[in-house]
Amino acid sequence: MGDTSQHPYSLMNGDDDGGGGGAPCIDDAQAGGDEGDEEAMGGQDLPTSKKFDSERSAPSTEAPTEDGDEIPESGFADDAHDGGQDGEEEVHHSLPSPEALLAGEGGDIESSTGEATLLQTIAGVAGNVLEWYDFAVFGYFGDIISEVFFPPDQAGHNALVESFAVFGGAFLMRPIGGMLLGYVGDSYGRKRALELSIFLMAFPTFAMGCLPGYKTLGGWSVILLAVVRCLQGMSVGGQLMSSLVFTLEKHHKRDWGLYGSYVLAAANVGTLLGGIVSFALRSSLNEEQLHSWGWRIPFLSGILVSLSGVYLKNHVPEDHTPHAAGPGGPEVSNPVRAAFSRSNIRSLLSASLVPMLWSGGFYLTFVWLSIFMSDLEVPPVPHAFLVNSASLMFSVCALFPVAGRLSDRFGRVRTMKIGGAGVGLLAPFCIYIVGRGGPLGAFAAQFVLGVFLSLWGAPMMAWLVESFPRSARLTSVAIGYNVAQAVAGGFTPAVATLMVDHVGRNSPGFILSGLAVLSLTGLVCAPPRVDGVEVESSDRARTEANDNMNGEERGRMLGQSVDDAADVDDHNVRDGTREIN
Repeated sequence: MGDTSQHPYSLMNGDDDGGGGGAPCIDDAQAGGDEGDEEAMGGQDLPTSKKFDSERSAPSTEAPTEDGDEIPESGFADDAHDGGQDGEEEVHHSLPSPEALLAGEGGDIESSTGEATLLQTIAGVAGNVLEWYDFAVFGYFGDIISEVFFPPDQAGHNALVESFAVFGGAFLMRPIGGMLLGYVGDSYGRKRALELSIFLMAFPTFAMGCLPGYKTLGGWSVILLAVVRCLQGMSVGGQLMSSLVFTLEKHHKRDWGLYGSYVLAAANVGTLLGGIVSFALRSSLNEEQLHSWGWRIPFLSGILVSLSGVYLKNHVPEDHTPHAAGPGGPEVSNPVRAAFSRSNIRSLLSASLVPMLWSGGFYLTFVWLSIFMSDLEVPPVPHAFLVNSASLMFSVCALFPVAGRLSDRFGRVRTMKIGGAGVGLLAPFCIYIVGRGGPLGAFAAQFVLGVFLSLWGAPMMAWLVESFPRSARLTSVAIGYNVAQAVAGGFTPAVATLMVDHVGRNSPGFILSGLAVLSLTGLVCAPPRVDGVEVESSDRARTEANDNMNGEERGRMLGQSVDDAADVDDHNVRDGTREIN
């Protein structure tokens, strides 16, 4: 009976995501058959390294099996049933075979509606493209907006600083939006939170394109501009993280690094699209046309973002299961209170520090630098917006999935440390190269920063989701990520512009070095967790070693566990040796 799909031993599918979790192990072996067969294992323990430590496993929940029985999702199967004839043993079980475990099958898809289809995955991330296109074009047209909405004839670059201040003000609303939409997602379903955030983004963006300028309303135009931007910020605060958690929970954990990178890569594509549109409009329209109506076109087209929301509403099944009772933690009545609980606060602090490098680094490198090269640099870099878009496309957009998959293979922390160290050490030099004024040098410097930012940002998405139990996951992730955006992302362009005027044109590079130190500190100080549940301090070394374990090492460990199970089985099955490959 060499069929491994009918082997009576239970296998625990360990986390294949590279971000923590127990190693694969086997349960106590039990063989069906005549009386006394079950006693063959009496008092005989398996090797210590193969035992399952129940205290480090996620709490189990009951899940239906193929045969109609119910077994805990943690991986324990029922005892093998007798039922053979003519002395032949018949074994029933409901868990996947060892080969299936190695292939990633099993109970690691956390969504109650099962694994996502391709169209559902696209719908989950497509909104990011249009939403971040809407959000980024404000930065790309920041110089024109400063002249349309703020008093003219101000000294220096004060009007541009004011425009970037409004840009940053929208980020202050992001933690609020993240907390509100996170509560909706944890209490009523990820899909509902994602739909709501998309519609909340579409209409303020369209309204932005309809606002009258300073010549028409005076100071009221500034107030209306700030209100619309704050509404956009509230929406974005919930949208990206809702999309992230919605997407990852519908895929196997072994692929969370890859699919998490898709979510943020889609947002980066939206930023790239905004840059391309900005370049096209600036190249085809004169100054008068840009100031009178050309800048409005990208915002008026923002209504298209609602199309992805319509698809989600009509073609993606509702997730009616309350997420507060998920397998990653105990049931909670208020996800916001759980996010700020004592047991969660250390993870929340780390989740607020770690994204700062990505937040500030991305907006300084691929939003602010385009304005720096075209308006602040003397002489300006030729084709600055084309250079910016090309470096964004060939570094971040192209390499994000690669970096995400690398984190699945080699571990989140290891990959992120390389990216963080690279940005921290090279950022001042890269900004200096951009300031030299040559398009090829500017492209190379932005490309280098984009590569290291990708090694940090792509694994970061899965790392955030893995840091919290499912009971308050969306709320916690949204609060932590958006606090980082509010502190480091929103005001980095304004601070960088002030530094150019008062410190030196190459000084903004040290902003990224400082953010790298803060984010690496948050990464190192993060508590070790398994499925979002904090591990005891005595288990930290084992968790960190597992986090850095690559796919081949996991496969060898699982194969060794299966071979040990076969050795034990030789002493309990009367009909001969059963081989397990």
